[in-house]
Amino acid sequence: MIYDNDGDRHGPSLVLVGTDYRRASLELRERVSYKAEQATELLVHLLAREEVAEACLVSTCNRTEIYIHPREEETALRTAVELTFLSRVPEIEKQGRLYVKWHGDAAHHLLAVAGGLESMILGEPEILGQVKQAAQVAETVGASGAVLRRLLRSAIKSGQRARQETGISAGAVSFGYAVVELAKNIFSRLEKHKVLLLGAGEIAEQVARNLQEKGGGQLIIANRSRQRAEAFLEHYPDARIVDFDQRAAILPEADLVVASTGAEEAVLTRADVAAAMHQRRRRPMLIVDLGVPRNVEGTVRKLSNVFLHDIDSLDHLMQHNLQRRREEVPQVQQILGEELGRFHDWHRGLEVEPVIASLQKRAEAIRRHEIARALADFPEESHDALEQLTRSLVRKILHHPSKHLRRAEDLNRLDLVRELFRLDEEESG
Repeated sequence: MIYDNDGDRHGPSLVLVGTDYRRASLELRERVSYKAEQATELLVHLLAREEVAEACLVSTCNRTEIYIHPREEETALRTAVELTFLSRVPEIEKQGRLYVKWHGDAAHHLLAVAGGLESMILGEPEILGQVKQAAQVAETVGASGAVLRRLLRSAIKSGQRARQETGISAGAVSFGYAVVELAKNIFSRLEKHKVLLLGAGEIAEQVARNLQEKGGGQLIIANRSRQRAEAFLEHYPDARIVDFDQRAAILPEADLVVASTGAEEAVLTRADVAAAMHQRRRRPMLIVDLGVPRNVEGTVRKLSNVFLHDIDSLDHLMQHNLQRRREEVPQVQQILGEELGRFHDWHRGLEVEPVIASLQKRAEAIRRHEIARALADFPEESHDALEQLTRSLVRKILHHPSKHLRRAEDLNRLDLVRELFRLDEEESG
């Protein structure tokens, strides 16, 4: 098996196997991407294996990661690789395409993913919803038990805190979001304004998606290939399709125009926009030119109440916002550390509390045995006081060791306590 094996093996029993945009091409990532029903089927197959106790799959366009709480670590690792990845893409096992993280490192990675620190676009908000969806699928299948359920809850909490308490998701860092941000600076209520998309490619789809998420108004789509324009109707059924040759005629209706065609010459001239503004009675128009070469004549910006932005001005805005997000990373990491610490405290409690309970049970058994032998030597009216005194002594003697065990980082100390007080004999007896 050839993969990058990151980190150590301290912390809760976890194994993560994954690939992302840093390790694999888009073509390769698409082949190991799972839809909800496919994720359900995978989790069912994983749970059928004896070595897998719990499982959860996070699969997006930029990453596919399987998280396992194993009964047997090495066998579970191999099973995760085979069922999740090799069954679809045997060649993905080549050097560097898969990464493996163990235990505490796997837990930290999931929190970082939910917090937006591992995204292709730093701080992207969509990934938190995708982690929530992964948690829901695992819960529905019955694949998440105590450990993964708690870990997913910690990841979602840290992701929510990161976005509420820091600016990690603030500002536009994609073309689609940048267009929306510009529009909101000019139009107070996006839902009241019409949007004309010249071009129906990937950038236009990104703009349409962001506008829809932010409550944008009606979409009007003009593209040289009408068939491609009509493909938008699958996701935007209320969109209106017009012939590309009618773009100048429809222009007066548009408050926001986004041009992203592959044309070699301008598809909107100053004369086109001037005529439209005359019909609009100079109501403001925002034009965003995302074409390379430019789709809109530069002199359009000289027209009154016309706001023209090109790809360079948007890139400047995005780079500025991205730098602001980078400055928020230390604060997000602090939040992740706090939530991860709470998860580790909870997990330690899974092992510590039974030991403390056994220790208290052993001490109480000894107390009862000894006081039963001694009570005959004391007046009967003193028996209740002796019971209370000995119980108090046991509680006070065990208070500090119990408190120390709950805080201990090294769980090997539990084995020492079991040995010193012969707790395993008590349990077996």
